[in-house]
Amino acid sequence: MSVETMLSFLNTCSPEGRLGFQVAVQCAPVLKGVKISNLITVKPGVWQEIRERLKTSQVICIPLYQDWEKEVLFLYRYNQLERHLKIESVRTFLQDQGYEDCKVAPVLGRLRQRYRQFAGMGGEFPHELGVLLEYPVEDVKGFIANQGRNSLMTRYWKVYHNKPEAERIFRIYDEAKEQALWEIVQGASLGKVAAL
Repeated sequence: MSVETMLSFLNTCSPEGRLGFQVAVQCAPVLKGVKISNLITVKPGVWQEIRERLKTSQVICIPLYQDWEKEVLFLYRYNQLERHLKIESVRTFLQDQGYEDCKVAPVLGRLRQRYRQFAGMGGEFPHELGVLLEYPVEDVKGFIANQGRNSLMTRYWKVYHNKPEAERIFRIYDEAKEQALWEIVQGASLGKVAAL
């Protein structure tokens, strides 16, 4: 989609259209079902509106953190996340991070607690978030070991292993974003964009 098309849409759309565009830009892979989850940061009071717009889809929206400036939201597909948490390397990594129960509800509860400690009180960043965003465990470990430096490439995440596979996944995410944005510009609702 051209920059001109996007700017034209943003200059003429309603506030609802602008919000749909923002969600599509930041969360298209989860909306289109090619990724388990995404994060989005929005102004306070928006998460319930996003949740309401997605209620006809299988995408769930929960707040990880809220303050007077912003809301950090976690959008996810329950069934995909549930399957992801059963992968041995994911489960082992989470257990190493202090997660005793690797089912969806306890994991998200602990993640919310850890993210709030980080964002609200300056605690340690919850690196397990990367694994829950479906970044490869090896890349999350590489990020931790290298303190975010020395990556092979950076796009949707910092890549430390298997650059060709990451590039393949990034192309899929780019295609999902192009499709989701096109649908939003054509007037589709978020629920419709997220319907599979």
